[in-house]
Amino acid sequence: MRKSRIEEIVASLPEKVDVYHFIERLHLIDKIEQAEQQIDRGEGVSHETAKQKRSQWQP
Repeated sequence: MRKSRIEEIVASLPEKVDVYHFIERLHLIDKIEQAEQQIDRGEGVSHETAKQKRSQWQP
């Protein structure tokens, strides 16, 4: 995650912030951005493949 992205997130926060929730939010946004990059590189799986894998996990 780029410093400028973190600055954008900080600027959007209310005046009082719970640090734990802030860290959780940064972590979530970072994971989403990583996933988007994987998809852009063609490393994702199709919706059908995901549904098939899910059906194997659920009885």
